[in-house]
Amino acid sequence: MPAQTPHGETTLLSLYISLMHFGGIIVPPGYTDPIKFADGNPYGVSHITGPDKQTQVAEPTTAALTHLAHRVVAIAARLAT
Repeated sequence: MPAQTPHGETTLLSLYISLMHFGGIIVPPGYTDPIKFADGNPYGVSHITGPDKQTQVAEPTTAALTHLAHRVVAIAARLAT
């Protein structure tokens, strides 16, 4: 979730409400892996773009995104059975 402020968690939490309203299944990463302590966002993954249009994503963010993707696929596989 790219954001232009350091409040990406708030953006994610706001989206959660809409997703729940429409019956979405939310798979937050929580602190299920040590990488989540590095990126510090238990609600998902976010990246601050800011006014300088920074597009380079830091390594902890990409690692957290990889962890979240694996977690979503694992949960989806459990639901599909």
